[in-house]
Amino acid sequence: MLMGMNTDFLRLRSVVVKAIRRFFDDHGYTEMHTSRLVGLPGQEPYLEAFETTVVEAGGSRHEAALITSPEYAMKRLLANGMDKIYDLGPCFRNEEPWDGTHDPEFLMIEWYRKDGNLSSLMDETEDMVRFVSDTLGRHPSTVSPGPIPRITCEEAWKEKTGTDLAELIGDREAMAHLVAERGQTVTEGDTWDDLYFKIFLSEIEPELAKKGCFLHRYPISMAALAKPCADDPRFAERVELYLGGVELANGFHELADADVQRVRFIEEQELRRSLGKKVWPLDEGFLSDLPKMGNAVGIAFGVERLAMLIAGASSINEVIPFSARERFGG
Repeated sequence: MLMGMNTDFLRLRSVVVKAIRRFFDDHGYTEMHTSRLVGLPGQEPYLEAFETTVVEAGGSRHEAALITSPEYAMKRLLANGMDKIYDLGPCFRNEEPWDGTHDPEFLMIEWYRKDGNLSSLMDETEDMVRFVSDTLGRHPSTVSPGPIPRITCEEAWKEKTGTDLAELIGDREAMAHLVAERGQTVTEGDTWDDLYFKIFLSEIEPELAKKGCFLHRYPISMAALAKPCADDPRFAERVELYLGGVELANGFHELADADVQRVRFIEEQELRRSLGKKVWPLDEGFLSDLPKMGNAVGIAFGVERLAMLIAGASSINEVIPFSARERFGG
């Protein structure tokens, strides 16, 4: 038997996938399977696509990549007449840690619907998790009988650091002072976001992930594809779901303003360039379609991570047939 392979867990993963499909089919969603091989994978500064070349029979060559997410395609489908859709399939990310919660090829479901809001998106996400758990008759201790708590970034920062996050946004000097006060190193090259994450990743996220919650209302700089909050544009309508010590999902009340989106993409291009990473051209087809999408919400959800929690496994390597280390060594 190969290291990490558990056939009972693999069967459980199969049932998880079927239950997820049944949930969305029963709720009026249409399954899409968007292209995995694309010409423009996106601008996200901290995600790396697998690059390749598409060669036509006549020899013409085209730069290409495997998708890190089907997000762009799904939003274009909303813009062109679809209303409730999901894509359940493999996604690919390079330069990820092989730490038991990541694999360079992983199974993700993304679902999008028109005329929702962040609250209804959290409701639907929680309903799906409970439906899958009920279907398998296995309720992980990480899914409590009551509602999953909903916490804003402001509330999380106030509870842990005693500071008002809204007053810190954009003020690098004040954030650097707080980071240094809390025993973290500050360097000249640290951006405001870098400083934010020094506290968030070491002090806030681990505790939130362990107890489980929806964390929402992120600083706007950390939500390039999300709408600003109507009451305070320093924050964005982004949400993440944490259960069992891991992040399961990341979603948005989707930005549909192409002009604002273009500015944010250019900022991301500049950040990628400063980090010495490949900078992909803007996806003009996506930007052209975006205003037609209208009011919409969407979320990306890690299927293997949910299967891992329901199975009681210690690693996603136990719920996928062959781990990255088994496929590639190391």
